Amino acid sequence: MPETAAQPRISAVIPTLNRRADLLEFAATLIQQTVRCDELVIVDAGDVPDMKEALEAALDGSGCVLKYRKSEAGTSLQRNIALDLVDADYVFLFDDDVLLEPEYIERTLEAFAHPADPPVGCVLGTFLSEPRPQGMRQRYFRAFGMTHAMNGDPSISTSGGVRWPIDPAGVVEIPVASGGRTAYRRDAIGDERFDEFLPGYTMSEDVEFSYRIAQRWTIVQTPTARLFHKRAPTSRVDYGDRVSRLIYSRFYFFKKHLPKDPKTLAAFAWTNVGITAFYTGVGLLKAPAGDRSGVFRGVARGYRRCADDMLGREVR
Repeated sequence: MPETAAQPRISAVIPTLNRRADLLEFAATLIQQTVRCDELVIVDAGDVPDMKEALEAALDGSGCVLKYRKSEAGTSLQRNIALDLVDADYVFLFDDDVLLEPEYIERTLEAFAHPADPPVGCVLGTFLSEPRPQGMRQRYFRAFGMTHAMNGDPSISTSGGVRWPIDPAGVVEIPVASGGRTAYRRDAIGDERFDEFLPGYTMSEDVEFSYRIAQRWTIVQTPTARLFHKRAPTSRVDYGDRVSRLIYSRFYFFKKHLPKDPKTLAAFAWTNVGITAFYTGVGLLKAPAGDRSGVFRGVARGYRRCADDMLGREVR
């Protein structure tokens, strides 16, 4: 796509924590885009001393301006700080461990023109290597209405679990989006911000945010805007804490957005049976013998967070 005077302004937003090499690899793919990104907004909760200088050097001569801020750790907090800094028509939200194909921005902008009513306000890219449950695991996830990627039509289960399309044949409308590969019209975001419902690392905050956007705009996924997710080995939290956050994040979405009729309540309870059994089993199989109690502590903490929320207590 040749640059013109009318080309929209593009902003890329990344919250990060101690992933210097990953960010520099991302920056290398960003400056190779067929449509220029005007600004890269980094909100850094890490302690890498030369992160800003290294990014400035990586972007030098590209026409992409770096906006860099330090912050406490918190996915939603960091994204919200970034959203207050952007000066663009389109805002691309990425994780700090992805690599873009050269036409990623160009193909995403094309998808915004997809005919829809209401207009497209958010576009989800497609991972080059999307992990998905296979065989018995896939049937298990479907039976319990759990979130998973699959071949087929996207949907949200009665309990709030999302079925993500792996590689759609064309631009397809989807109910929600995940934050590590999304782009929004700035007008669609407006004054909306990510809910900071857990301190530090959050889960499904991107789904909850996009669900609100979807009440006024259409969300689509395009197979032609492709990126690679490296699945960086540096974990934000340990396994037990991750399960705890998953349990509470699902509860938060249910509490805020889903009806509380008997059918939905029963479906939500059923999904939580599946989540608890699956992630406890996986954790016990993977954990060293001396660390297996952490899996049970994580599950218990997740449901304790739900109870605290229902009782009006602070969720920590």
